[in-house]
Amino acid sequence: MPGTASGARHQVAPVPSLAVRNALLQTADGRRFLIAQLMDSLGSGLSSVLLPWLVLDAGGTSSEAGAAYLVGTIPYVLLGLPAGDIGDHHHRRRVMTVGVCGQLAAALVIPLIVLSGTDGAELPIALIYASGLCVTAGRVFVDAASFGAVARLVGSRHFVEGQAGLSFVWSLGLLVGPALGGVLIGLVGAANGLWVQAGGFAVALVLLASIRTDLGPGQEARHRQRSLTSGVRLVLHQPMLRLLTALGMAWNLCVNLIYSLLVVFARTELGAGGPETGWMLAIGAGAGLVGGISTPAVHRRFGAGRALRGGLVVTAAASAGLALSGNIWQGTICFALLEGSALLFITMLISERQTLAKPGEQARVGITGRMAALLAASLGAVAASLLVAHMPPTSVFALSAVATTVVAVVAQFALRDL
Repeated sequence: MPGTASGARHQVAPVPSLAVRNALLQTADGRRFLIAQLMDSLGSGLSSVLLPWLVLDAGGTSSEAGAAYLVGTIPYVLLGLPAGDIGDHHHRRRVMTVGVCGQLAAALVIPLIVLSGTDGAELPIALIYASGLCVTAGRVFVDAASFGAVARLVGSRHFVEGQAGLSFVWSLGLLVGPALGGVLIGLVGAANGLWVQAGGFAVALVLLASIRTDLGPGQEARHRQRSLTSGVRLVLHQPMLRLLTALGMAWNLCVNLIYSLLVVFARTELGAGGPETGWMLAIGAGAGLVGGISTPAVHRRFGAGRALRGGLVVTAAASAGLALSGNIWQGTICFALLEGSALLFITMLISERQTLAKPGEQARVGITGRMAALLAASLGAVAASLLVAHMPPTSVFALSAVATTVVAVVAQFALRDL
C-alpha cells in the first residue's frame, strides 16, 4: 500500500470484510497467521475481564480493579517504539513466536499457583498485575511484527485487504474475549479461566512456528537508518496521520472511563453476577461483530469521513444511555450499541491510518498509532480509578458520555474534508 504525499488528498480503497475473498484466507500460511492473531487477541480480551475480577475476589477495591485495565495499555506506552523498530528490522516470525512464548509463560503463573492449593482470595494483587503486564508486553512485539508481516503474506496488490482482515480478527478477539471471560467466571472461576487464555497462546505459538512464508523484513531493512523515534516522526510528518492519531487518542481517553470500569459497573451498579456479566459482554461482542462486518458497506455508501463522524456520534449516545441504565438489560442494550459503533469507528480509523503508510513503515506507523491510542486509554483508566474512589461508577460513566460527545462534535468539523 503506497503512502501519499504530505498534505495531499488521498484516495482509499473500500475496506474489505473478512469474507472468503480476503487474500489472507487464500493461503495456508495466511490462515495460520489469522488464527494465531485471533488467539493472541482473544487472550487480551480475556484479561480485560478476568484480571479485574481476580482483583475483586482477592479483596481489592473498585479503584484497584479499575487499575487492572492498565495492564493492557501501559506496556504499549513503554515498549511501543522499540517494538516497532524491531518489527521493521528483525525476522518477524521469530519476533512473534518469542513474544507469544513470553505470553504463554506469564499466563500460566496464576493458574499454576491456584492449582498448587492457593485460594483465589489469597492471591497477591501485585502478582495479578505482574502477570497481566507480562502478557501484554509480549503482545506489543507480536502486534508490531504483525503489521509488517501482512505485506509478505498477501503482496502489495492486496495490502489494504490484508490489513483489514488483520484488524478484523484483532477486534474479534477483543470483543469475544471479554464475553468468554464472563462465561468462564460463572463456570469455573476467574483463576481457572486463565487456562483457556494459556491454551490460546499455545495454539498461536504452534501456528506461527509453522508458517513457511518469509515474513521479512527484506534487504531494505539493512539500508534503513535505525531510530526508536522514527515511527513518531512518520506519524507527525503526515497531516492526516496526525489528525487521525489525535482523534483516536481523544476518543480513547474519553470512552475508556467506561471500559476500565465496565466489570465494576456491572457487578456493583447493575447487580450482575458472572453469568449475567458474561451475557452482557457476549451480546456486546455480537453487536461489535455486526459493526465490524458492516464497515465495508458503510464505507462504500458514506465514505470514510462520514463513517468516522457518524460512528463517534453513536458512541456518544450509547455512552449516555449506559450511564442512565438502571438494570442489566438496559445496560446490555446500550453496551451493544457502544460496541457496534466503536468497532466500526476503530476499524475505519486503522484502515485509513495504514493506507497512508508505505509497506516498509507498517510496523512503526501501526504500533505508534496503537501506542498513542493506548497511552490515552491508560490516562482514561487512571482517571476512572481515581474518580471511582470519590463517586459511583454511574457518575464516572456520565462524565465519559459528556466528554465523548465533545469529541464527536469536534470531529464533525475536523473531518469535514475527509
